[in-house]
Amino acid sequence: MKKLKYIFTTLAILCGVMTTSCSADEKTTFPEIEDSDDPTGDYDMTGFARGADISWCTEMEAEGVKFYNISGVETDIFALMKEIGMNAIRLRVWDNPKDYGYGPWCDKADVVAKAKRAHAQGLDLMIDFHYSDCFADPEHQNVPKAWVGMTMEQVKIALANHTKDVLQALKNEGISPKWVQVGNETNSGIAMMYGKIDWDKSGPERFTNYTILSNAGYDAVKSVFPDASVIVHLGGTENARWFFPDFKESGGKFDMIGLSHYPTEEQWNSDAADATHSNINAEKYVREAIEQFNVPVMICETGFDVRKPGLAHEVMIDLFNRMKTIPQCPGIFYWEPQVDGIWKPAFYDNLGWGAYGMGAFTTDGKPTKALDAFGGKTIVNHHPSHLKIYDKDGQNILATMLPVKNKDGVYSVQLNVSEPWMNFKVVDDENNICYGVDPNDKTKLSSSDDKWNLWIENERTGIYDVIVDLVNMNWSHAYNTEASSGIENPL
Repeated sequence: MKKLKYIFTTLAILCGVMTTSCSADEKTTFPEIEDSDDPTGDYDMTGFARGADISWCTEMEAEGVKFYNISGVETDIFALMKEIGMNAIRLRVWDNPKDYGYGPWCDKADVVAKAKRAHAQGLDLMIDFHYSDCFADPEHQNVPKAWVGMTMEQVKIALANHTKDVLQALKNEGISPKWVQVGNETNSGIAMMYGKIDWDKSGPERFTNYTILSNAGYDAVKSVFPDASVIVHLGGTENARWFFPDFKESGGKFDMIGLSHYPTEEQWNSDAADATHSNINAEKYVREAIEQFNVPVMICETGFDVRKPGLAHEVMIDLFNRMKTIPQCPGIFYWEPQVDGIWKPAFYDNLGWGAYGMGAFTTDGKPTKALDAFGGKTIVNHHPSHLKIYDKDGQNILATMLPVKNKDGVYSVQLNVSEPWMNFKVVDDENNICYGVDPNDKTKLSSSDDKWNLWIENERTGIYDVIVDLVNMNWSHAYNTEASSGIENPL
């Protein structure tokens, strides 16, 4: 969630962020955004959540803000999200925003009212508990005023009761959320100081109090909606790598990982190998998290500069292209797209906060082309035109892999193997990604930092058919007897 600024400040500063690069002097290049008027290039978006968090909408409507479709017809905001092509809505929940001086917005009654409107449009629902009276994010996790002075056990009970109370109110209206977040961008903790991640400790012990409260939320969700997917949500796609290993070891429960991803213009335009295009890194980190924890990973928040809708259009299409090819990435949500970079909540003035600048509407209340990708009609294949096989040191090109016809993201090559144990790397040089194998499963591809080289252990030299599948992240090889005729030599 972006309230004050465009760049996320995360705890990655403390932990360090590692990036994968094939060599120090490689230059990052970016995939072209193809002409998307031809529907034959579209992905099948069935089952992929294309959503928006529009929690500000009732406050905006109360101030007289109106919304219009691209034809200029005034339209209910929930109906407009559906008209754009979205199929899901995310709504944040605050404990008692009146205690923060924020009025009734995002309290239980307001959330239920908005959820009923989403339900009437047939939109799936994500509920996002902040466990605060106002915004929770990596820098702000303020305990609700009503919980101040409680013991840890009392806060645990209060958090569970708050969770069950809101969800039961939805259930009473016949509404079943598909996903529930237990905390929002909880990089530093929940309801602090009670659920603070303790950096004076090491390993899983630092998560002890956080895990107690997070699990209380998890159990509360399951008691009302057993089939809902419970999400633990972090700000910044890179943060899953340090957060979840210790959280999981501490006994943390989660069905899905949620990540925020806000690309910036600087990242998008960068051609430096050490400052790679933000969406490439996001794809890398999402794939890593799925491989490591074997759970789906959702992009729960994204956005881009509202003043640059053309560039936002390219960035969002590219993001969809990347995430849609990951089988266990179930969707993407745009955060507060209905704002125009000028409107802001009245209480922001008291805090000296500026307007949110990463929405996707014009000042006359119409959606910009930044949201085109959420309709599923402008998605084109982003896979590279080829892959290259490098030697084990990443210095020499051994072969170029080309796409297999009618198989999205699958590449093949006949590789001449002349040594008994051949190590190599597979490189997407268009997107600056190195692929190796998962140390735990040599049939699985990995782009993580701890990947191993691919290898062919053989009993004879000759030609081998090598197949790489970037959609399912696996690879295979087989000896080609016919192609090896005349050059085969037993080893």
